[in-house]
Amino acid sequence: MLRTLEQLKEMALQKQPKRIAVVFPHDQYVMDAVISAYQLGVIKPVLIGDQYIMTELLASYNDMKIIHETNPEKASFIAMQLVNDKEVDIIMKGLIDTHRLLKAVVNDKAGIKQNELLSHVGLLQYQDLNRVLFVTDGAMNIEPSVKEKIAIIENVIELVQKLDDDKPKVGLVSAVEKVNVKMRSTVDAKDILLYYREKKILFDIDGPFAIDNLISLESVLHKDLTGSVAGQANVLVFPNIETGNVFYKTSVFLAHAISAGIVVGAKVPIVLTSRADNETAKLYSIYLAVVVA
Repeated sequence: MLRTLEQLKEMALQKQPKRIAVVFPHDQYVMDAVISAYQLGVIKPVLIGDQYIMTELLASYNDMKIIHETNPEKASFIAMQLVNDKEVDIIMKGLIDTHRLLKAVVNDKAGIKQNELLSHVGLLQYQDLNRVLFVTDGAMNIEPSVKEKIAIIENVIELVQKLDDDKPKVGLVSAVEKVNVKMRSTVDAKDILLYYREKKILFDIDGPFAIDNLISLESVLHKDLTGSVAGQANVLVFPNIETGNVFYKTSVFLAHAISAGIVVGAKVPIVLTSRADNETAKLYSIYLAVVVA
């Protein structure tokens, strides 16, 4: 079981260096994270953006490859071409609007979408929890249908299984533990469980559950709940972007969780962090991408 994000660094060091295209790295936090990973020897960066800004931020690291392009759309499509030409293994978002980069990712002709759906997976490490939580999707899919939630689950399971030998325990998040026809998240959870009931799967899944009953065994015992996921989940699937995003950012900014995050479902992992994320979050996200690339 993945217990700390520092394990990602250890895993990354066991891999061959990965080539990463960073689109518009015009931000000191982004550049610092890239330089740190480069110094560690886990990435070989290709920086796409304004060469004058990048050179200033790079300081003495002038041996990195730079592609000068000041137009964000063109810079994004250059990154897609590098992926399609198998010249890079990872894409990283710099100081560019997410929708600009993702528009290139899903482009019919030049894009790099591979799975049925792109989705974001955040990793959260808490001081008082014995495991890292994989949370999805708090960044991309606004109000996913049951079919889309199943695609999100498939994406996160593919990621978790590359990082962890243990059987993933997937919790379908709601506000209650019983199906209520007035709460769509509970009805969707029931339908998702029906979908997986007849399938041979390499993970446990259950729901609906409120957050406390996915995280706390004490809460599970108090409510007399059963099952392998209750109180032991390490994958949390949220009903919509609002709940996932609020949980993720509350964890980081109030509970001081250490975080990482990538977009999965494309030909290569996409490091997609918030502008508010610090260097540490961006660096762990790079490690994560290196491990799964």
